[in-house]
Amino acid sequence: MSYSNRIVGNIGEAMFIDIKKITAEGLALSNRIELDEHLLIEDGARFSEDLQYDIFMVRKEDQVKVKGKIRTSISLRCVRCLENFEQKVNSRFDVVLFPASLIHVSNPHLNDDEMEYIFYEGNKIDVDKILIEQINYFIPFNPLCQETCKGLCPVCGVDLNYESCKCDNSLNEMSLLIDKIKR
Repeated sequence: MSYSNRIVGNIGEAMFIDIKKITAEGLALSNRIELDEHLLIEDGARFSEDLQYDIFMVRKEDQVKVKGKIRTSISLRCVRCLENFEQKVNSRFDVVLFPASLIHVSNPHLNDDEMEYIFYEGNKIDVDKILIEQINYFIPFNPLCQETCKGLCPVCGVDLNYESCKCDNSLNEMSLLIDKIKR
């Protein structure tokens, strides 16, 4: 595949693309960047390695189609045992961007059709915003270090993945059942 335009960015620089640089033939972006981990939706989550991405953008009038691939690793905290674990992210995505001017000024609330769109402001597309959104889609609602994680004993706090506790087993089983119902 040949690209008419190719941009390779520098680590740590925010990336904004002027839509006029995106032609009908396309614009390819490839970079390795550090993103602000405060933008991750999961509390305590952090990047374990830089984000690597490859994106191809094509513009037709004001509509911009974006296809991309992201690769990184995130450190998350297991909701059962509270241990940190690594979550690899290796994902492809396709999004379509529209100008924010399509939102009716008279009605500041988005209708059902508009909720499915991603908008850009002015003539610039914030590539970092697209990337962090894609990573956040990948983070599970309840991160687990492994599906079989036994969690912590609700009475004494022992990590049941590594050792047994000396608590009353009937109390532990009831607490675990209640904990599962809550999730």
